[in-house]
Amino acid sequence: MPENKRRKIIFALLWFEGAVISFNTACIAAVIPAISRDLHKDSFEIARVISFYMIPYGAAALIYAPLVKRYSIKVIKIFCLCVFTLASLIGGLSTSVNMLFSSRILAGIAASATTPVALILIGELASRETRGRMIGAFFSATFLASFAGVFLSGVLPWRQLFILPAVLGAVNLILVAFLFDFKPKVSYDYEISYLKVLRDARIARIFMYIFILSMAYHGIYNWLGVYFSQLSFSQIQISLLLSIVGFSGIFGQPFGGWVTDKKGRIFAATLGLGGLSLATLLLIKPFSFYYLASLLLIFGISWTMNHNAVSTALTDFPDALRPELASLNSAVRFSSGGLGVSLAGIFMQRSFGFSFLGLGIIILALAIASNRILKAA
Repeated sequence: MPENKRRKIIFALLWFEGAVISFNTACIAAVIPAISRDLHKDSFEIARVISFYMIPYGAAALIYAPLVKRYSIKVIKIFCLCVFTLASLIGGLSTSVNMLFSSRILAGIAASATTPVALILIGELASRETRGRMIGAFFSATFLASFAGVFLSGVLPWRQLFILPAVLGAVNLILVAFLFDFKPKVSYDYEISYLKVLRDARIARIFMYIFILSMAYHGIYNWLGVYFSQLSFSQIQISLLLSIVGFSGIFGQPFGGWVTDKKGRIFAATLGLGGLSLATLLLIKPFSFYYLASLLLIFGISWTMNHNAVSTALTDFPDALRPELASLNSAVRFSSGGLGVSLAGIFMQRSFGFSFLGLGIIILALAIASNRILKAA
């Protein structure tokens, strides 16, 4: 098979897998009220399902750099897709909170392979000048799926939001088994040491930056469904509002990739956080449905721009560090995100307004610090 065609197939399979695992990740925030009614539990208790997915996802992401050293990427992908498909099916058939939470733990562990492997492959197969756009294309697929999931959450029963990824996961599994053909040009036959990598002050600063930002972002986004529910919005209105974040990411990721490649990693990261901080602070006063819709458009575009810039900066480090950095990127983002959802919930129960104020200020501080933190990358 010609090299160019082989690369296109690999990238297409990456995009599809990213879409499959992302379909119901964001929409769960929209259907928490519906799940709580069906399972007869409080919304704040059901919201824990988000952390039960994100924290195992983050922890499991650390195992994939060592696994890439020992096993082929194809074998890893096939195994993880099998587990993800089964876990999604169990989630859709859940009759209790414990069954639902357990299914999300399994799904998180399996899904956590996708982004580290994608960053490893993009880092090897794409030139430095095009990596931002390739990463943007990958994450656009994830945001397109998230948008579809959140949009459909307004019209489909919540269980079908788990069954559909199970079906798509099975299709993805078959395609990977027959079409995925990757032969690495870079040898990863060396010791994997996350602690050694994090002793590099430049890398440690970047991951602390990611840790704090991910806590703040997920602490905001994943409580918006409950926030809008308390504002007496209907399920379709909640789903439409949250779908705007996914929709903005569809073109926000490619746009962020273009800004990252043309204007630089630091410029894109700083601009993204400036917009994210502004949108968060303005959420304090929910004047109207259309006002909130415009804020969430800014919120989504800004987040994806920073996300693309920082992810691209990590691929710029030497090839030998790529597996560790790719795994750490997912591990830190999701573990801290799950922690952020739990911690933010404590404050959101008391006051959504003051919580948005505090988180908006934290994001603004990170925007100001972006140049100092990222300039050495």
